[in-house]
Amino acid sequence: MCSMLSAFPTEKVNIIKRDSSIIESIDALVDRKIVHIEDVSIDIEEGDIIERTLPTGSKEQYLVIDRGFFRGIPGGIPSHYEVKVEKQTAYTKVSRGSVINQYHINNAEKVNIQSTDNSTTYNITANDISLMDTLRKLADGLEDKEEIILNIDSMQDNIGKKSFAEKYNAFVQSVANHMTIFAPFIPALTNLLMK
Repeated sequence: MCSMLSAFPTEKVNIIKRDSSIIESIDALVDRKIVHIEDVSIDIEEGDIIERTLPTGSKEQYLVIDRGFFRGIPGGIPSHYEVKVEKQTAYTKVSRGSVINQYHINNAEKVNIQSTDNSTTYNITANDISLMDTLRKLADGLEDKEEIILNIDSMQDNIGKKSFAEKYNAFVQSVANHMTIFAPFIPALTNLLMK
């Protein structure tokens, strides 16, 4: 059977499954919103992470939105995946002239006297606390649990603040040796960067 991707420059990617297992070194053609994979023996699911390594050694991660399996035509196009993805990033562009929201984490009432309030109040939700509690439970059995739990506490204390990105980066660095455990939670933490 002919290879659809043989005429294109492919690269090796890893798939980080939701159960923290990793499928390594898969040939893929990575586009901005679609990752083409010919190996249909791989079980790709929505919520998985596709990770590629750039020539600089840094990594990009893409969240699988739709696995996009296509059954092939005998003697023609082989079965393949056209995986729809969303790039996971900590960068959020603020367009010129837009209102930058101010976040307050407290239960106080706002009082505006002869002014317009363009701020947004963000309260830490039960889901945010549950996420942090889950991370603490995962860290509890590790050798360097004190440092990791301290970083989780710092992240929780800074949700909705500009300093959250710094605390998030410190957490990621502290769990680098345990990424197979924590990788499924990175997309949820990335969403907190954008709050």
